[in-house]
Amino acid sequence: MVRFKNRYLLFEIVYVDTPLGWTSIPAPTTSATASHQSSESDQSPFGDTGRNNCRLPPLANKDLIYALKDSIVENFGDYGAGLTQRPLTLKYFSPHTNIGILRISREEVHIVWGALTFIKELKGKPCIIKVLHTSGTIRNCQLTAVRYDRDRIMFLRNEAQRLKDTQTYTQLGLAFQDSADEVNALEL
Repeated sequence: MVRFKNRYLLFEIVYVDTPLGWTSIPAPTTSATASHQSSESDQSPFGDTGRNNCRLPPLANKDLIYALKDSIVENFGDYGAGLTQRPLTLKYFSPHTNIGILRISREEVHIVWGALTFIKELKGKPCIIKVLHTSGTIRNCQLTAVRYDRDRIMFLRNEAQRLKDTQTYTQLGLAFQDSADEVNALEL
C-alpha cells in the first residue's frame, strides 16, 4: 500500500495598512488615502486587536482558495492547476490573525509556495502572503503558529503597555488566547 506524503505550509497574509508597520510594503500616497490614514491613526495605532485592521473586508476560506487557484493557473498554467487540484486543502485559516495552514502533496509544494508569493491582492486589498513554515506534520505547523502568534501579540502588548493603553493590552491578551485555542482545535 502506498502512503501519500504531504507537506503543510503555514502562511500569513499581511495587508498594506496593517497597524504598526508589520510589513515593508509602502502604503499608497494619494491624498485621499493620506487623509483617511491620518484620521484613523488618531484613534489607536493597533487597529481592532493589533493583528487585523478593522477596515479590511472579511476573508472567507473560499476566497483564499479561489485566489490561490487563480494564481496557480496564471503563473503555472493548466499543468500546474492539474497537479495541485486534488491535493490542495486549506486545513485552517483565521481571518482574525490572517494565518492559515495549507496541505499539499510533497511533490507540488514549490508550485503552491510560488503561487502564494505571486498573490498581490485579496478582495481588492493589496497584500503579500508570507510562508512562515513548512512541515511534514500538521502538529508542527500548529506549534509554530501558536509560537508566532505569541511572539507578535506579546510585542504589541508591550507597545500598548509602553503607551499606557490598558484596553488594547487586555484585548491583545484575549486575542492571543482565542488564536491559540483555534489553532489547537485543528483535527490531527
